[in-house]
Amino acid sequence: MCEYQAIADCYDGQSVFMTGGTGFLGKVLLEKLLYSCSGIDKIYLLVREKQGATPQQRVQKILEQPLFSRLKEEKPKALDKIVPIVGDISEPQLGLKADDEELLVEKVSFVYHVAATIKFNEPFEQAMNVNVAGTGRVLNLTKRMKNIKAFLYVSTAYSNTDRKVVEEVIYPAPASLNEVKKLLEIGLSDKQVKELINGRPNTYTFTKALAEHLVADNHGRIPAVIIRPSIVTSSEREPMVGWIDNWFGASALFTSIMKGLNRVLLAEPDNRLDLIPVDYVSNLIIVAAARCKCAKKVDVYNCSTSGDNPITIGQFAELAIADSKKHKFYDVPMPMVFFTSYKWMVMMITLLTQTLPAYIADIFLLIRGKKARYVKLQSRVGHIRDTLEYFTLNTWSISALKTRELSKSLSPSDRQLFPCDPTDIDWKTYVPIYCQGIRQFLCKR
Repeated sequence: MCEYQAIADCYDGQSVFMTGGTGFLGKVLLEKLLYSCSGIDKIYLLVREKQGATPQQRVQKILEQPLFSRLKEEKPKALDKIVPIVGDISEPQLGLKADDEELLVEKVSFVYHVAATIKFNEPFEQAMNVNVAGTGRVLNLTKRMKNIKAFLYVSTAYSNTDRKVVEEVIYPAPASLNEVKKLLEIGLSDKQVKELINGRPNTYTFTKALAEHLVADNHGRIPAVIIRPSIVTSSEREPMVGWIDNWFGASALFTSIMKGLNRVLLAEPDNRLDLIPVDYVSNLIIVAAARCKCAKKVDVYNCSTSGDNPITIGQFAELAIADSKKHKFYDVPMPMVFFTSYKWMVMMITLLTQTLPAYIADIFLLIRGKKARYVKLQSRVGHIRDTLEYFTLNTWSISALKTRELSKSLSPSDRQLFPCDPTDIDWKTYVPIYCQGIRQFLCKR
């Protein structure tokens, strides 16, 4: 049984079907599987046609990115194990061709459902179709697979924002899935959507909570497990130090602070900030799927730090600003940030320290015959801050006790190979790595 095997051995001769393989987490997961589980047979990636590029072309472009460098240098033949499958989780039967569907049914042992729409302001119908109905489509296909060993669903640690302490259990559903489906059929106004999500900050967290229940209630005899990552940030170690390729989550907000463009947050400095390096998430996915057992109750693992190894938003800002000053990363001198729980104070400080200076800077640019840019930049900075306001103003303690126990159950060599215990993160070491990743991979400096 896999429980007594090395984690990599559990994947020997097995094939994985993965959705979301073209995203930030998906790419790191793909690379780690190929690099550390050498005996894996094939990895089938569900890939959409996008902007005129075929799935094969999209995968080829992904493989040109720096995170696949060590794989190309040390294990180049492993890349031949990637098989793009044309499809889309938002379409009936995942938009699969009949022969591709049959191939997956015959060959796949592990399913990683990573794909989702992560836009906070996604229209409700679209969020439901992708995050809930899409999960149902992947689960239905999984049920037909002849050699299935595990179905792993990647949710979010913020699927239960109505609770200040979040443990590794499935909480009562925010609404009846059947009732929501009926409401969708007749159509919902913005006001009705707001009433339906009942205190949750956006359609994303609401639909991810519903999808958890869909998995828990409908997995049947399929061994299933749910992973809940918090705010996924740059890699700590693998596939390369500080790797990051998108501005989602906290990256855009904290970059604006490090650059001196944002000087106030609607937050208490003691609020917990729940960050998790992307390699910890990919490692936990691989380990949890390998250890997954068939049971009526679905195991849940929080991939988070606020409950067991917290860093406050004030501590993070202090470390990030110090790093910005050290590397002269700022655009506006003397980066700093004020914290307040009053919206009027945010508006006043923004006006005095950001908006007015932006207008003055643009006037100087225009006088010198250059294009104005600071007011427009400030508009983007304000939008990012407002989008994340709910998450900076509130604080949670998200327990990762079961995740830590799972990590401790591994052999010493597997703990080294697949680190996923959040208490191993040293924030004074990691925050500069995160900042380095932002400079190197996002800002190209």
